[in-house]
Amino acid sequence: MRSVAIILLSGIAFFSSLHKSSGNKNESDEKILPEQSSQQFQQIKENVKEGDLVVRLNRDPSSQVIKNLNHHDKKYSHAGLVFFENGEPYIYQMMSGSENPDEKLDRVELVKFCDTRENSAVGVFRYAFRPDELSKLKSLIHDWYKRAILFDKEFDLKTDDKMYCSEMISKAITRATRNRIKPGSTILTPEEAKLLAAYFKKPEKLFRNKKGVMIDNLYLIKNCSPVIESKY
Repeated sequence: MRSVAIILLSGIAFFSSLHKSSGNKNESDEKILPEQSSQQFQQIKENVKEGDLVVRLNRDPSSQVIKNLNHHDKKYSHAGLVFFENGEPYIYQMMSGSENPDEKLDRVELVKFCDTRENSAVGVFRYAFRPDELSKLKSLIHDWYKRAILFDKEFDLKTDDKMYCSEMISKAITRATRNRIKPGSTILTPEEAKLLAAYFKKPEKLFRNKKGVMIDNLYLIKNCSPVIESKY
């Protein structure tokens, strides 16, 4: 029973992105970070550019399980894209749960996304965008944000009105570059198919051999290179 509970926990966490809130919005995040961690964050902030992919590993136990859904690189469990507004970097991400109950495409400050109290690792990766592609990517993400695209709890790549975090990023990059840069995908294992069937309370056959976009699919591709990776 214990193993079943762990599996179901990972499923709930993965599809709802139930990461804890990254601190009180009324506090000064820079001041409450430990000195060493603050230095690490400043290094990340100084290196990020428009359109960068930022990935993280949350400290909660479920994220330790979620990262294993990556078939190649199991270091991270969540991702978002960076865009600057008034000189400050923000992360656009798909989340649901208590941190984002309306389940719409969300925008948070980089410092909150990388909060060292909630995360144990953060990585920044950069795509080789052409200027026009980067402009199109930003326009597309902003459009989806205005349209309040919803979080996809059905893990369905065929729908565009609902998307999960890595699906949203993959589709945005693919469309902005007209398939020149295209993140990979992963076929679910039989064990993962069982997990999805249990979570959605649907027949297991609906998830057999289903294709999904995992976090490592976003950066283990051509035209994407690491900028900085940091463990807290």
